[in-house]
Amino acid sequence: MTPAARVAAAIEILDRTLGGEAAEKALTSWARANRFAGSKDRAAIRDLVFDAVRRRASLAMQGGSLTGRGLMIGALREAGTDPADVFTGEGYAPPALSGDEAGYVAPPIETWPRAVRLDYPEWLEDELARSLGADLEPVMARLRVRAPVFLRANLAKGGRD
Repeated sequence: MTPAARVAAAIEILDRTLGGEAAEKALTSWARANRFAGSKDRAAIRDLVFDAVRRRASLAMQGGSLTGRGLMIGALREAGTDPADVFTGEGYAPPALSGDEAGYVAPPIETWPRAVRLDYPEWLEDELARSLGADLEPVMARLRVRAPVFLRANLAKGGRD
């Protein structure tokens, strides 16, 4: 699959997720219905979907709408990629950007509400501020990205080497 086709698949899955279906179920259903996608393609699509779910508010702000399409446009903009390069409508790529999508400019990040900037539900603001205090912003910023990978070894079965 091309990167544009992966984005198109992620849009389809995100639209199902935004419609109320669990992300994991939507991914599994998509993979079963699209057997042509190899394991690397499925992993790349999974990463796109879960990154968008994790950063939904900020990506929607950058993409101009809370849709699968808007989230992927926002993700591309955040990554410094011109969405018009991916949204071409050629082959399996998503349809070309509309005039509104191409012309959308997100407000400066400094003007965004903290809940949007840090991607947490606005209704949790008071509780997060109470429980995390001064650590609210650093903690929530870390939760916006995938956790690092830790490798554990069973020392009963082998040593560090």
